[in-house]
Amino acid sequence: MRTDDTAIVKQAFAAFAARDLGALETLSSVSLVVTNPPTGSALGQQVYEGRSALARYLSDVERVWDRLELRPETFHSPRRGEVLVKGSAITQRDGASQQMPVAWSWRIINGEIASVRVLPTAAV
Repeated sequence: MRTDDTAIVKQAFAAFAARDLGALETLSSVSLVVTNPPTGSALGQQVYEGRSALARYLSDVERVWDRLELRPETFHSPRRGEVLVKGSAITQRDGASQQMPVAWSWRIINGEIASVRVLPTAAV
């Protein structure tokens, strides 16, 4: 059900905001794939693969950003298993802060997050 898919994505955003690795792992498939995260790009890491990569991703967030706050604003589920989210991110690094538009494409399979793709800013 699409509303369940959206609820899963909202739970994932809340878990990320709390940096709650356990909750993120519970919501995610063992074969999770996260692509194009700006955090990873800053470190030359375009893809985080597998549920076990979530710990590395959260560690990378702490290394790259002094502050990273995701603000999802609109959720759209055009079909079962797919959730598109538009919002913004507030970042701070080396004393410089900025707010930028962001979009995410989520795939949910059997009630678990199978993939998250951060879309190019131009797509927002």
